Amino acid sequence: ATSAQVAPNASENISVDITAPSNVKAGTYKIPVIATTGSTSAQLEFEVVITGSYRIELTTPQGLLSKDITAGDTRKLELVVLNTGSAELKDIQLSANKPIDWEVSFEPSKLDRLAPGDKANVTAVLKAFPGDYVTKITARAPEADTTTDFRISVKTPMITGWIGVVVILAALGAVYYLFRKYGRR
Repeated sequence: ATSAQVAPNASENISVDITAPSNVKAGTYKIPVIATTGSTSAQLEFEVVITGSYRIELTTPQGLLSKDITAGDTRKLELVVLNTGSAELKDIQLSANKPIDWEVSFEPSKLDRLAPGDKANVTAVLKAFPGDYVTKITARAPEADTTTDFRISVKTPMITGWIGVVVILAALGAVYYLFRKYGRR
């Protein structure tokens, strides 16, 4: 209120609305309220406690949510955990909803704390089988969590193709040898 009419020896109620910006840091803030007239004034101080907002994001350094890897090999997927809230996140656990027979581990597997606006690099170590998969990776703190879908295309190793070519050539060579040795009888 910018003004109010108050009769002598009377009181008047006013309300004060306080709206904090969405990116304000967690903490205690003092807000003074002053009422003045031509001859006197009074002051009251409100104390507002902002607990902060909790938000977490999970992505990669380049922002790409797909990866091509070779089957059988252990591959590393670089991840970034971001605290996009205004309060500190503690005890962040990483997990993966993975296809059957996959092996997924995280280095580190847990983040003790992440300050507002900070990020932490995490490596997902994958061992997978050929195919095209969507894997859900979750970063979970007690206050917030996020799940990101990663498309992972697992190719067969190049050596497998070469072994197949050698086996076919060996079979053709054996048939040729048999025809040369025994002919048409």
